Amino acid sequence: MRYSLSSLALLTLGVSALPSPQVEGPPANPNPPPSAPHPNIDAIKAVDPNSFPSYKTGNLVRENVTTAAPAGPQKRWTCSSSPILTWGDSDNGGRGVTITNADTGGWRGFYIYHNSCDAVPWKYVWVDAGATQFVSLPDGFEGRIQRGVDATMLSGSPQPLGTWFEISFDGAGVGWGDTSLIRGCDGAALLWSLDGSGAWRGFTQYVLEGAPTGAYDMKNDGQWHQHDPRDWLISQIGTDLAYVDDYHGNPVIASGNGRFGTYWPAGRP
Repeated sequence: MRYSLSSLALLTLGVSALPSPQVEGPPANPNPPPSAPHPNIDAIKAVDPNSFPSYKTGNLVRENVTTAAPAGPQKRWTCSSSPILTWGDSDNGGRGVTITNADTGGWRGFYIYHNSCDAVPWKYVWVDAGATQFVSLPDGFEGRIQRGVDATMLSGSPQPLGTWFEISFDGAGVGWGDTSLIRGCDGAALLWSLDGSGAWRGFTQYVLEGAPTGAYDMKNDGQWHQHDPRDWLISQIGTDLAYVDDYHGNPVIASGNGRFGTYWPAGRP
């Protein structure tokens, strides 16, 4: 169920007193590979945002995942019926994403969806606190990564509320990515290109408390997050570092080798 913070029974909580998240742990018997080195976030963010190209959309394919055909629009993949669990994939230098769990509260789950395949993730990974794992992505991938927990993300029903890292690859193998808050914000996410360009977007600050009453919603797992608080997010983040709507800023960056790093501070999975 979804509840607004303005519901009468919850008004006395106050915006600054949202419940602390209680997060389920990973599946039994975790067996992750060794962590990759922790990224230097200060160095990444120290790169002048005006020193590299950024785009309103570029070649990023977001939720528009169909292509014209004589019989009408056709999906370019088959939606998964059973997600793939990985503790981290072998990194041979191919296309993919590193995921750093910067939440000190323990293991966190990250769920990867093809566009227009919202009910079942294609792949998901659990990452220990402070660890960085690589997840490989296939040529032509178009989709997103969200944080969450198995009980809801693997329930067979769409769970779009929250912060998205959107990513796709074009025909030349270039990766395109952004941080999107259009469907909601359950915490920060930073991304950067691993092609040496220094390009980065996203944010690391905690913006889940202090918003006006009515800007909050409850995810299906009972965690509070921000829902449709565009003006509040603009005041905290601006319009170039993340998608706050479809009309502002240039939040998309490219990675010539199809590789991105992502960093996920504490949120509300």
